[in-house]
Amino acid sequence: MGLREAKKLQTRESIAGAAMGLFVQRGFEHVTVGEIAREAGVSEKTVFNYFPTKEDIFFDEVPEQLEELVQAIRNRAPGERVIDVLHALQVMKIPRLTSPGFVHFARTLHESPALRAKELEVMAYFTDELAGVLRSELKLRAVEAQTAANLLFTVQWQHFRDARVQALAGRSGPAAARRLRADLERAYRLLEHGLGQL
Repeated sequence: MGLREAKKLQTRESIAGAAMGLFVQRGFEHVTVGEIAREAGVSEKTVFNYFPTKEDIFFDEVPEQLEELVQAIRNRAPGERVIDVLHALQVMKIPRLTSPGFVHFARTLHESPALRAKELEVMAYFTDELAGVLRSELKLRAVEAQTAANLLFTVQWQHFRDARVQALAGRSGPAAARRLRADLERAYRLLEHGLGQL
């Protein structure tokens, strides 16, 4: 990464960090972009140069997470299944989703109708991008790729929602991680063996 790219990344992270601090303190709806800009030490125009909307600031890790997902699929070992790659990726994130600090993210999202609406948009975006990767990597037809992506990402989204429910209930740490991992395993067993067993 060159100096220019590093500077841009630093600015982006500074804006996102300042915003999250304000969101946690006062709630998403009660914070303006102007206040975020002042907290980050940049202009309001600069904020919008990095984030099209205030909601995008909250979900600032979306591009990074999507790239991580795409690269995990593209760089999987020969013969390794996509379902196993995504499963492993989710397991890897469990410690973060059960850390004490995750409750701040969970509560801010839970209390904001605007963020919950944005979450639906983000999840639809992830699903469509995943479908595109599945189609190119596995040479699937469009209907197959979209159906598979819908099923695979539903498990990912439910896992994320389960983590939020736990956090809001005050559960974190190793016990919460074990519970979240067990629920994830159940979801993947259902996905693996199909709905015919119901």
